[in-house]
Amino acid sequence: MSKCSYCGASSYGSCGKAPTKRHTIIKEGKCAYCGSSSYGSCSYGPTRRHAIVNPKKCTYCGSSSQGSCSHSPSKRHTFGVL
Repeated sequence: MSKCSYCGASSYGSCGKAPTKRHTIIKEGKCAYCGSSSYGSCSYGPTRRHAIVNPKKCTYCGSSSQGSCSHSPSKRHTFGVL
């Protein structure tokens, strides 16, 4: 079972130890901040987008191509990491 990177909790919600104040649970195919499996808006993530860690798709938009991403903090498609 995946656990919060900051406190070890296994459920999503508030986390006093995380910089985002939300549990950050890295689980492939799920948003690290809320557990959703779809891309789009996320009221809990620091970028206000679901952050779904997948080695083959952009964490912030789901694209499988390289290049620019208006949703990523780096403005580039990001694969496999937050």
